[in-house]
Amino acid sequence: MMQLDFLTENWDTIVWALPGAWVVIILAVFWALPRIDFRVGSKTVVIECMGLALRRIPLADINRVSKRLKGKPEVWRNTLRGNHRMLVLYRKNGRRPVVITPHNRYVFRNQLEANLERLSSTAA
Repeated sequence: MMQLDFLTENWDTIVWALPGAWVVIILAVFWALPRIDFRVGSKTVVIECMGLALRRIPLADINRVSKRLKGKPEVWRNTLRGNHRMLVLYRKNGRRPVVITPHNRYVFRNQLEANLERLSSTAA
């Protein structure tokens, strides 16, 4: 009976707290989404949010780079409409491809392919 009294006394708070929490979560996602950035390092592709590295993909693990997606990917987007910015990093050993959306995909792809070429030439 004690639990029912709590619910009846605080019903207004409960009714507004749940949708309010969802609104806060959605606003936080929309705020954080454009702060995700992609960077090509000398040995890794770094996915970062406000300077903190969220994910590192070694260049030695990248097989090829494409604009077309095949398979079920690991998605890292920084925009809601990212189809025109999408790059797919296909990894070796049949691992899941990684989809990223850099601001200028052609510049990013050229930097990435140059680093991949440099890495393969030093390994050979």
